[in-house]
Amino acid sequence: MQEPVTGEDWKVNETEYDDEFNEYDEFNTYVSKENRTVVVKTIDGSLIRGNINLNSESLPMDRVSDLLIKGQNKFLIMYNASLGDRKDAAIIINKSQIVWVMEEDSAQGKSDR
Repeated sequence: MQEPVTGEDWKVNETEYDDEFNEYDEFNTYVSKENRTVVVKTIDGSLIRGNINLNSESLPMDRVSDLLIKGQNKFLIMYNASLGDRKDAAIIINKSQIVWVMEEDSAQGKSDR
């Protein structure tokens, strides 16, 4: 029969950590946010303006059309989206419900601000 462990048998392992080191920085080295601001029109006539991440699929995409056509996910995820009186919402849209998608020109968006 084993003897019970007493406090004297315990050893404290003191380790100093570097606050600037983040072990998770190396975990997702290929994933980056390639944001695009788009307007989406759905079958029911709704217009949704918001951001999408082109690198949300397992393979990074270069264009919005690649994400819609070649992407394996059946849903398009939008964030900072506006739909009616809702602002800054996260919206998940079934791609089969999309009529069209128009990318907003980044230069135009900057000049309007």
